[in-house]
Amino acid sequence: MTGRRTAGGEPADATPDLWQVGFGGPERLVEAAEPLFEGALSVARVRADDGSERWTLEALFDGKPAAAPIGAGLALAAEALGLAVPPIEVARLEPRDWLAENRAALTEIAVGRFRIVPEHRRNDAPPSHLLNLFVDAGPAFGSGRHETTQSCLLLLEEIARERRPRRILDLGAGSGILALAAAQLWKGPVIATDIDPVAVRTARQNAMRNDSLRWIDVRCGCGLDPVRRERPFDLVMANVVAGPLAEFAPAMRRAVARPGRLILSGILSSQENRVLCRYRAAGFRLERRLVKGSWSSYLLTIR
Repeated sequence: MTGRRTAGGEPADATPDLWQVGFGGPERLVEAAEPLFEGALSVARVRADDGSERWTLEALFDGKPAAAPIGAGLALAAEALGLAVPPIEVARLEPRDWLAENRAALTEIAVGRFRIVPEHRRNDAPPSHLLNLFVDAGPAFGSGRHETTQSCLLLLEEIARERRPRRILDLGAGSGILALAAAQLWKGPVIATDIDPVAVRTARQNAMRNDSLRWIDVRCGCGLDPVRRERPFDLVMANVVAGPLAEFAPAMRRAVARPGRLILSGILSSQENRVLCRYRAAGFRLERRLVKGSWSSYLLTIR
């Protein structure tokens, strides 16, 4: 799952042209409309603090987004739910060094057996019995704070209690945090792929920071194309978004070894049926479901 992508040769650390798009309404409308903002840098739901049932959805974009498609999609969602269409607010944010501010605010967090430490705080981290993951997400997705990433880490920990997968793929690796976790757990080879060259570079740098380049092979490419010769895998991790995950289902049947396991994440609760139906049809069985906030993650098996 990747974050901001540079265009036209813009340096990855350049100050982005940030725009905020938001609207308010009942929680069911906010949830139904959230997939309209999949291209955003970040999406947040905020509940009103006045005790009402009103929620606000705020999305942050690099560059001014096309408001018309978002408005049309919101109108369809509101009509399907029998609700009035709320006004959409679009505003440009004042230029600031958001990346530096975010880094300054980040502190280490623990997720299961893992301790995720921002790279710039490495020297401040006290000794710990947990497995350290030193991460600088930069412009790529994967600081360890998103619910989808944390669910994947917990599912990895569960797998580690039972077996040792020998061929592992992190599909849509972003910053490479899941590949780092798998390498820490099993001290074996992991292939990490992403369609975004910025994410590929970030994942490779994080592998170096964690002395894991000997185990992690980072590649750039779309879907399963970069690993056509290596599959099948004992374990595939795919923390992407619902649309591509649903499309990948037939190919995943060939990518996962038998018996093998598949971790899927990046799926909103409103998108679960669509994704699970595709994977059940492809021969996968649901073994475990984790829900954090509005996001669902799954551990699937195939035999």
